[in-house]
Amino acid sequence: GSVLKVTTDGFETSPILRGAWISKNIVGTPLSPPPESVPALEPEHGEAKTLKEQIDQHKSNKTCYACHKSIDPYGFSLENFDATGGWRGNYQIKQAHRSTFTYRPQGYFKVGARVDASGEIDGREFQDIHGLKKVLLADERKIAYHFAKTFFEYTNGDKATLAQRLHLWDFLGKDPANRRMRDLITEVLVLALNEAKK
Repeated sequence: GSVLKVTTDGFETSPILRGAWISKNIVGTPLSPPPESVPALEPEHGEAKTLKEQIDQHKSNKTCYACHKSIDPYGFSLENFDATGGWRGNYQIKQAHRSTFTYRPQGYFKVGARVDASGEIDGREFQDIHGLKKVLLADERKIAYHFAKTFFEYTNGDKATLAQRLHLWDFLGKDPANRRMRDLITEVLVLALNEAKK
């Protein structure tokens, strides 16, 4: 829930922010910041165009497309979650109302277009967040390796050297059982401890 919240502007979701977060923190593919000349894309759930169509129009710029092709599918998979992490099947379009403190149980919005959480990554299609999980787990070793590197950095206070990264990659490749959280954390702690003894 906290990740879903911080990857919004507080009111509207952003597949771009959410996709960039997954790309950097789960998959391990950091991204360059967008060029200053590119304007920010604000979602317009009330317009005829879908959010995907709006972002596709934004991606028509070749500079934008280079990054968006790899982050947008991750972000779209989370579109069923609203700005506070609640599940939704349709977008909600805010409606004007007279007073800030006027309470109405159903809120001040109308139901908008259906949420499309589908996407494609490396030729593998998915329909929603559950499908994305399957796509990510198809390359389980890569995800485990990124977690191991990040955890090593957290534990050791410094990035892993090339030799340490190779050790972690080999460890994860020897036996798929090594990718369990318990074994992964143990291996990283032992590696960090050995580094501290040097």
